[in-house]
Amino acid sequence: MSLYDVWSRGSRIFLSESKLSIDYVPRRLPHREDHLLKLAAMFKPMIREPGAMSQKVILLGPVGTGKTVVAKFFGSHVEAYSRREGLGIRYVHVNCHKDRTLFLIMKRVSEQLKLRIPRRGFSSRELMNIVWSTLESRNEYLLLTIDEADYLMNTSGSDAVYDLTRMSDEYTSSELRFNFIFVLRDASRLALLEECVRSSLLHNIIRFNPYTSKEIYDILAARVYEEEAMNPEAVGDEVLTLIGDLVGFDRGGRGDARQALEILWRAGKYAEAEGAARVMPEHVRRAYSDIYPQFPKEALNNLKRHELLVLLAIVRTLRSTGAAEAGLGEVEREYRAVCDEFGERPRGHTKVWEYVQVLKSMGIITARISGPGRRGKTTLVSIPSVPLDALERELLTKIGS
Repeated sequence: MSLYDVWSRGSRIFLSESKLSIDYVPRRLPHREDHLLKLAAMFKPMIREPGAMSQKVILLGPVGTGKTVVAKFFGSHVEAYSRREGLGIRYVHVNCHKDRTLFLIMKRVSEQLKLRIPRRGFSSRELMNIVWSTLESRNEYLLLTIDEADYLMNTSGSDAVYDLTRMSDEYTSSELRFNFIFVLRDASRLALLEECVRSSLLHNIIRFNPYTSKEIYDILAARVYEEEAMNPEAVGDEVLTLIGDLVGFDRGGRGDARQALEILWRAGKYAEAEGAARVMPEHVRRAYSDIYPQFPKEALNNLKRHELLVLLAIVRTLRSTGAAEAGLGEVEREYRAVCDEFGERPRGHTKVWEYVQVLKSMGIITARISGPGRRGKTTLVSIPSVPLDALERELLTKIGS
């Protein structure tokens, strides 16, 4: 197969891969509607009476909790409303992971506003004055997001933030042209700021908590079904649920939507490479293992023989069904077959249940009681984060040794 064949061949899995990118701003932000409404309320003075005050808001929370996408989504709607109402508000988004000094930030702002800056060197202060004067001459106002502001504070301490937020004080006779959204991961960074700067920022903080497993599911479902990033027939609910369980904060994950999107994308690429029609749970396991390897070799060394046999039965049951979870009854049937294969006398139901609890306590498997949608109650077991084929090979080596 040539490169041209790869590029020209359609995908059975993806419709628009870019919509799974962390840089993509979707049409709807599940579970961040309240954050957007809070932003709208805080910036209402800027909208209702541009230039009357300089607003400053902090979006605070861990990585992958939606701060950046909320800021971009809000900024795009501010600009759209401004165009409709003739308000002259411009939105600029600067990431301090790339631009870590005040000079680089103002250079980026100048580029986004399409200012003609002479080639001779300018200081950051001079660039700020040029931006302000240009906004004044155009009768425009700036809403500036300083994303990953932690880097700016680490590099420049209080000075850069002070210069930005106190810019308006130098133009007391004119309208206030700068408004700010600061995106921060860690509240402790605020301690690096001088008291006068810190006090001006702490009035308006919007906190972002890690996503739960259900919220991760909703985010992925919106990308697949609403944004049409992937073929809906190629991604089942069990795949999205499995990723939610891996990533959701309530299930011991990081609650990081960026991580969830990358797992879904990688799982789709595995399915695509195999020529599969659907993304399966095993593709998710492989994708997660790629990003966060968790192969439990040391844990396997501490397992007793029948615990290893039960684990092998779980692996084979999940492989044969292709499902994300297996009922304990199915596992017990496979366990008896595994015992026969290795010349062992199978233990009873109570002992098998105890082995499952041991495997769960060691973090090798997950186990839960079935809920609505399944006839009767049973224990459902899963191996969410380790590729089954690699785990089976390791188990066969240990059991046979």
